[in-house]
Amino acid sequence: MSKILLLVLSVVGANACYYNAECHYQLFGSKTPYDTVRGDIRDHNSLPNCQAVSLWTLNRHGNRNPGTSVTAGMREMALIKDDIVRSYYVGNSQLCAQDIENFNKWMWNTTLELTQSYLTGTGYEELYDIGKRIREKYPHLVQGNPEEFYFRPTNEQRTIVSCDAFAHGFTDGTSLNVTVDDPRQRDDVIRPYENCDRYQEEVKGGQSLAYQLDTYFLSAPYVAIQNAVQQRLGIPKNLTASNVFAIYELCRFFRSWSNNLQSPWCSPFTDEDLLVLEYYDDVRHYHRNGYGSWVNEHLGRFPLKDLYENLEAYVRGGGRKVVSYFTHDTMMEMVFSALGLYKEDTPLSSLIMDPDRVWRTSHIGAFSVNIIAVLSSCHESEGQSYRVQIFINEKVSPICPPEGCSWQEFKDKFQHFTNSSLDFCSMDYVHETGNEPSTNSASPIRGFWSW
Repeated sequence: MSKILLLVLSVVGANACYYNAECHYQLFGSKTPYDTVRGDIRDHNSLPNCQAVSLWTLNRHGNRNPGTSVTAGMREMALIKDDIVRSYYVGNSQLCAQDIENFNKWMWNTTLELTQSYLTGTGYEELYDIGKRIREKYPHLVQGNPEEFYFRPTNEQRTIVSCDAFAHGFTDGTSLNVTVDDPRQRDDVIRPYENCDRYQEEVKGGQSLAYQLDTYFLSAPYVAIQNAVQQRLGIPKNLTASNVFAIYELCRFFRSWSNNLQSPWCSPFTDEDLLVLEYYDDVRHYHRNGYGSWVNEHLGRFPLKDLYENLEAYVRGGGRKVVSYFTHDTMMEMVFSALGLYKEDTPLSSLIMDPDRVWRTSHIGAFSVNIIAVLSSCHESEGQSYRVQIFINEKVSPICPPEGCSWQEFKDKFQHFTNSSLDFCSMDYVHETGNEPSTNSASPIRGFWSW
């Protein structure tokens, strides 16, 4: 009986082929392509008896190259490509023939070391297309005085070029010429965390985040993936935990640049493996950018203050037609936290993975994620009024219903953000609410996850 079972398992393993999978896993945390998770602003019905008069957006930059440390790890693992191919031909590999052929064809992109964290062509297209869809939805907004339009990125190449791409898509084929504002060395609207000592020391450099990441790589599910990948590849090199994650980085970056969203580097992983690997970004971003610290929610208020003030200025007879900012996933997730969105009943932990979690970086921290607020002027029986619609990734958000918030409802939700201050960033500041999460919210039981 045991020989028959072994034969069946061998046949199943031999038939397992990433190339031939009918439906490839699509969620890759903060490296998920925007088209995987977006809606379409053009598909939403316009409000009856209303016309959009002002629009405010906050955008993450588009698809980019990996940063310095990730590139180095990827480059190291790229060197084992020939070992992976040889392992197949000597009978040690569990990969299929087509996956091996695709490894043979695959080549390292030699420009990655020279363009670390730069926006890619795919990223440019993502932002261009968002601008284009907004133009097609609200064509009457794409006209007027250039001073009525404002675009500003942070001081990084990936956001600067993303801003240019959005402005290009928004104005392409029109006579409107807009000017993009220069990035600021210090930008307390769309990157306040960079100059917040409390965030840099207590959150980004704090023990809680380090603990969560360390225990993730020691957990039983991750160790099981590490062992399984070693067995599937059948190579002589003993893969470390960081080696396996670098293979995952090769998988999710290179697939995001391919037309068919596939990469041979994804072939060592099952869909179940990719689900566990996706969770790394969720835990990391929850504690670094989200509800893991009250500091993050406070920092997320500053773009929302700008949103309210811009729409209020228009209602009062001033303001601009379009205001768009281009920032990073850190800022986007802080804003979601300030809005109270995607909040779990219990804090995310590296040791307890909830498959039904709502804090899902693949959806809220993917490339080019965005918030779009649309102010409309409406003619109702009582006279003129204003309504505000708020979309996240071009989908209706829970902040306002599809028919929009009334101006009073919008004020009730957003006006309090105008009281935001960076005083809490001082290490001498004492937070008075008593709601700070514990510095170690993870379970004391180490080495396994609950499913």
